[in-house]
Amino acid sequence: MRPATRPNLAATAGYSLVEMLVAMGVLTMVMGTTLAGLADVMKGNELVMTISSMNNALRAGVDVMIRDLLQAGSGLPASHTVGIPNGAGSVRVRLPGPPNPANTIFETAADDDVLPAVITRNGAGPTIDGVATDVLTVLMADNSFIDVPVTLVDDSRVRIATTMTDGTDVMNLGAGVDRILPGQLMLISKGSRNTLVQVTSITLPSRQLNFANGDSLRLNQSGAASGNLRALNLAEPLDNPATATVNEAFAGTRISRMRMITYYLDNLTDPMHPRLVRRINNGVTPGDEITFSNNLGTAVAIDTHNLQFTYDINNGETNPSSVSMTATDYGTGGACKPVACSETEIRKVNLRLMSRAPNQVSGSFTFLENALESQVSLRAMAFVDRYR
Repeated sequence: MRPATRPNLAATAGYSLVEMLVAMGVLTMVMGTTLAGLADVMKGNELVMTISSMNNALRAGVDVMIRDLLQAGSGLPASHTVGIPNGAGSVRVRLPGPPNPANTIFETAADDDVLPAVITRNGAGPTIDGVATDVLTVLMADNSFIDVPVTLVDDSRVRIATTMTDGTDVMNLGAGVDRILPGQLMLISKGSRNTLVQVTSITLPSRQLNFANGDSLRLNQSGAASGNLRALNLAEPLDNPATATVNEAFAGTRISRMRMITYYLDNLTDPMHPRLVRRINNGVTPGDEITFSNNLGTAVAIDTHNLQFTYDINNGETNPSSVSMTATDYGTGGACKPVACSETEIRKVNLRLMSRAPNQVSGSFTFLENALESQVSLRAMAFVDRYR
């Protein structure tokens, strides 16, 4: 009988120290390479997400501005202007604008008697990263409430006709698309004259709109010599006012709802994340619709650091483009020389919005930036129906 063989100790001793060190080294290299690749993937994903978020903000902001600019001037008279209070007894009309430490209130010039469809304010916005940003305001009619007849006009009120010219009676000023609220703007026209007023209250069911003095934009000034409802009534006096009926006295007077839309940057609400603000009229504080405030408006894009506007002008002579509409341009030595540039001659708006990523790129001290530019032709001002 053969004796049992002894086991080979070398075959059952496991890995040697050298083999283990080599295996650990290989594993470390593999894991290091894998983790480095994963870190690159995560960094790339973060970069893509940051760029996508930044570009989405740019597109959202520019798309909204383009939509409004396409309608600028629509429903306005052929002059592309609306009347405002002026002359003896008047004060300057307020204009919406961005908040700022000095609480500056923008106003029209002392001798302005109209507001143009495009109100330019070069460098009137906040200075961000050493660059002064722009402010732009445009006027347009609300197509859901336009050219409606009225049956009464006096110094501070208008009564909407109970029956339309086509014999229908479908307007409901208390609900639906025809609803009128305090703070809304109305353009009241009679013949070749018009004036812009702000609703302060509504009396239902008589369909009476009231325009008391002290509104937020200072459009209601019954004591002004010109540009108000009183002057509108006297613009085309009757042959015999003493015996005229109400319908005769106000025949031909029409009312349209207007929108005043302002764009600017706000870097005070959140200094780390400046925002693009869209503000309709003065904006509305619930329960206090007629008090002026520059802290209103709706943010349509976040982390926007620059907003610039230039304008293409058709003055029938030099037709300059990319005009900044500075104080020099409003004089005879500016871009339109030898004449002054006029806001009523603006036909295209060139806009540039810049966005910056809210966080630094991983592993660096830099922020991603991008800008989006567009040119918008103002349909109501650039295209003319020659056959009308």
